[in-house]
Amino acid sequence: ELTAITVRDALKPFAPREMLVCGGGVHCPPLLARLAHHCGVPVRSTANYGIDPDFVEAAAFAWLARETLVNRPGNRPEVTGARGLRVLGAVISG
Repeated sequence: ELTAITVRDALKPFAPREMLVCGGGVHCPPLLARLAHHCGVPVRSTANYGIDPDFVEAAAFAWLARETLVNRPGNRPEVTGARGLRVLGAVISG
């Protein structure tokens, strides 16, 4: 219950129309039900969109690594609070 209420409070400023859930929580139907109840939006697994919920973090880090390799920023200042776009990480050969 605390998790669902905390998520609701964190998402209020963004007014989401739906919630995509991944990670361990996606395997807990009571949590998903409480999220839907408190947030008032449909709650769906990322699997519904072709991304295995157990691999979302790995996919995110792979994307960040790719962006670094091609020298593109991997952040959004409006999300991270950074002063601008930044290439994240470093490639060290040796």
